[in-house]
Amino acid sequence: MKPNLVGLIGKIRFAIFDDSVNSLTKNIFFDVTIGNGNYQRVTVPPGVWVAFSGISYEYNLLLNLANLEHDPAEVERKENLSEIVYNWF
Repeated sequence: MKPNLVGLIGKIRFAIFDDSVNSLTKNIFFDVTIGNGNYQRVTVPPGVWVAFSGISYEYNLLLNLANLEHDPAEVERKENLSEIVYNWF
């Protein structure tokens, strides 16, 4: 799946991490905040990790325009978030 993410209301911070073995961006984070004041689309390539957090004090609304229907069986989740070290603050 290739999500196309748009922050419609508020501000949303994204952290995208690539741990692919043969990738030029292996072990690199991409960090971006979108929404009020910075409207843009974030396209997430397949095979990378993505996390997000609403950082507006009021409402945050995220739109995901994916190229495939969501299949919960295809999602891989980390049970222990400390496996990927990232500072959200």
